Amino acid sequence: MTAFSRKLGWSRAPAGAFSIRRRLLGLSLLAVLGGYALLIGATALLANQERRSQHQATAASVRQLLLARRPVPQGLDAISDTLAQLISPNFLSWVETDQGVPYGAAPQIRLFSIPTGVSLAQLPRLGGGPDQVAVVRVGQLTFLTSSQQIQLGSSSVRVRFLEDITQKLAQQRLLLTVLMVAAGLATLFTGLLLRPVLVRGLAPLRDLGLRMQAISSDTLDSQRVLVAAQPRELAPIALAFNDLLDRLSASWERQRSFANGVSHELRTPISLIRNYASSLRRRSQDLSDQQAEQLALIEAEAGRMGKLVADLLALTRIDANRTLMPFEPFDVAESIERVAERLRSRCFGRLRICPGATQSARTFALGDADRFEQCLVNLIENAQKYDPGAGPIQLRLDASLDRVVVHVIDSGPGVPDSEKQLIFERFGRGRHTSAIPGSGVGLAVVRALMEAMGGSVSVTDGPQGGADFQLRLKGAAPLLGA
Repeated sequence: MTAFSRKLGWSRAPAGAFSIRRRLLGLSLLAVLGGYALLIGATALLANQERRSQHQATAASVRQLLLARRPVPQGLDAISDTLAQLISPNFLSWVETDQGVPYGAAPQIRLFSIPTGVSLAQLPRLGGGPDQVAVVRVGQLTFLTSSQQIQLGSSSVRVRFLEDITQKLAQQRLLLTVLMVAAGLATLFTGLLLRPVLVRGLAPLRDLGLRMQAISSDTLDSQRVLVAAQPRELAPIALAFNDLLDRLSASWERQRSFANGVSHELRTPISLIRNYASSLRRRSQDLSDQQAEQLALIEAEAGRMGKLVADLLALTRIDANRTLMPFEPFDVAESIERVAERLRSRCFGRLRICPGATQSARTFALGDADRFEQCLVNLIENAQKYDPGAGPIQLRLDASLDRVVVHVIDSGPGVPDSEKQLIFERFGRGRHTSAIPGSGVGLAVVRALMEAMGGSVSVTDGPQGGADFQLRLKGAAPLLGA
């Protein structure tokens, strides 16, 4: 991930973030299941309506047969005899009195009962017209029943109809079960097909995200997302992102110009303040102890401000690509010795070089010696500031054919895992360092310089506690004559 992406707050998706692909897949499968559920429900409803229609059609056929009889049956006995001839195993009809009692003239009607032993007289009464069809459930059996008022000659009689639909319902349940199993298998198959389809369909979104992440502060002025290459749905996002880059580029340039200009303007007066304070302190024979202490404080603060201004200038020059970083082999061991000699008096004997760090067989790395020493000084001063005790500050050198690692190990409180990336951000400081003076720029300068040399800086836990800051560079062969 680029530094520019980190500044914008871009990072990997958090663990709790939802996946668009999974959500689309879930919604698609829900839609498929909903469609099948609607199909199965409609099938059951249509089957129920079809049974009622068939029942009414059969009842209408019986009525037509009665009306077509010649001679027309007159009297309840004649009508009952005629209906008795129309009895079938699944469809029955009989004459019903006004009180709802089956007329018992014919023996087969009089003795007839539903197979479970329930008498016909116990069926519910129907007060509606011929379109009213009721469902009757007796034990394991299901029936449809209806009645019609039929005019036969000069007499009007009510005929009751009863149809056994138990077998039809069993067939319907079997059909619906098969449909549900088929729907489940079809949904599973659809899910397997949708997965690669969604991956392919969302590929432009992933590609757009990768293009956005590839843009860094170095290419902020020139690199843009190609809108014409995006699908219509992503074109507005690409346009908005390009507009954001334009505004960020302008803001970035204003910030760099401001920091560069202010740093240049401040460097001279801060140097003058520091030099004059140092000169006055050296001539402090006629000053009181308090005045001498105040001059020392002015000198120290001016030095701290001077270092901050220098760090800001280094950052702005790196951002503007104005820092020429020669990539040539330099002797890392010699650089460690020079830094140790320079800082030994300021570290009050705490600085220790581990055996082998300045070995006779010199170790070369690819980069710039002055910039590397600046990074090493920053780390040593940082360790001294955050470890105010008397613990040692160790310098250790590990080298291989293609890698050189310089360790700065202190015995302080260490760096929490949650802050091991934060402390290298510009103006980023740990939560428990508010009582220690600092600007949060020094480690950012170290990272920027190391990355400009093709290396890196990181921090881990020290072997005996504390922090282990590591400067990594590419190993190199020495120059001829070195």
